[in-house]
Amino acid sequence: MGEFPDSQYPERPIHDHTCVIGAGLSGLAVAGTLRARDLPVTVLERSNGIGGLWRHPDPAEPGPAYPSLHLNTSAKITGYPDFPMPDHFPRYPRHDQVASYLQRYADHKGVTEHVELGVEVVSLVRETDSTWLVTTRDRNGVHRRRRFGHVVVATGHHWSPRLPAIPGDETFPGRRLHSFDYSGPAPHAGRRVVVIGFGNSAADLSVELSRVAAETTVVQRRGVHVVPKTMLGIPIDEIASAPWWARLAFPEQRRLIETLLRIMRGRLTDYGLAEPDHRVFGGALTISDELLSRINHGSLVVKPAVRRIVNSTLHFADGTATDADDLLYCTGYRIEFPFLPSEWVFEPGGRIALFQRVVSLAVPDLYFTGLIRPFGAITRLVREQAEWIADLVEGVAELPSPAAMRREVAAHLKAAHARYGPSAADSVQVDFGTYLAALVKQRRTSVLTTRRG
Repeated sequence: MGEFPDSQYPERPIHDHTCVIGAGLSGLAVAGTLRARDLPVTVLERSNGIGGLWRHPDPAEPGPAYPSLHLNTSAKITGYPDFPMPDHFPRYPRHDQVASYLQRYADHKGVTEHVELGVEVVSLVRETDSTWLVTTRDRNGVHRRRRFGHVVVATGHHWSPRLPAIPGDETFPGRRLHSFDYSGPAPHAGRRVVVIGFGNSAADLSVELSRVAAETTVVQRRGVHVVPKTMLGIPIDEIASAPWWARLAFPEQRRLIETLLRIMRGRLTDYGLAEPDHRVFGGALTISDELLSRINHGSLVVKPAVRRIVNSTLHFADGTATDADDLLYCTGYRIEFPFLPSEWVFEPGGRIALFQRVVSLAVPDLYFTGLIRPFGAITRLVREQAEWIADLVEGVAELPSPAAMRREVAAHLKAAHARYGPSAADSVQVDFGTYLAALVKQRRTSVLTTRRG
């Protein structure tokens, strides 16, 4: 429906006009930076509002935000440097506060009028004249084609739910849903709920459900380090972004956090949790102030991986079993971009292969922002990404040679494999201070190279 021939779209190429895909925190950072330099930009957003994952949609529009979602990073650090979050916000604002803040930021930067809502990008085509043909589909199924000089992908990685294949799950007669579709605890009141997963969403939702469900079980397939939001009264993201932290060598950073965790919470095995098979910063962290307390109070039961499901009964790896009414999968999201060829983003093994986590090796004028998972708040990092992208768009900076970019990507993936393992998802993990320094150095080198030319 709504397919029009190319002749319906006679727009001429606009070489300095940038298309930003996504109106969340990262996309707005890029659009705001471009507008501050008086560069033309159009932001295409598939949902019905600005705010990305922080915007809690109406029931007809599922999304990753749930009613009790709060920041895990502090308002002080998560706000844009040139547009701080309001002083009256709590240290860890609720999702709707963050969404309203992002809307105000878009207004402040003059971006709102350049955002098109309810518009999904269905394909990107690189043209022979070095422009991009962007095909979109609106809410009514009507397609439109138009050309841009540059494209920035800011869709994030919290929109395509990942569900595990558990033998027998098709026999389960109760409710099965992913956290993407979770609407709140009320439908689960008085029921036996099993939460599968042990990341941040699993921690939040299992704690919440444990207050209303008849029984709440959380399934931990692999040991994960559980870290509170504050340590010694300081938000952990403020620690990660502090200059004194950056001056510590990585082994010193790791020893300090491990020592503080042992003092503050003891051993994870004391809570019935699996001991992680990696040290702190060797994988993703689960951030929660309440999870361990709810386990200690008997409100949450911890089980290992589910081996099979037989009707209402879940059988676990330790030989035990439990009956359930509801299954809630907090099993994360696939990182994917269905509107472009996978080789523009991924290496053959499935890991993200972008120069400085921003630039496509295959098509060097295709940029990505926010496709990182830092130990710390992401905002300052995406702002630095945005400034570098704007340098490249404006023509005041240039990229290094293809060979140099490939070497940087290879070094990053080798280091990520050594530290985290072969997982594709872990290829987006970055250390706040180290990555920020790399971006600052890259911008300085790029601009100096252009000026020398």
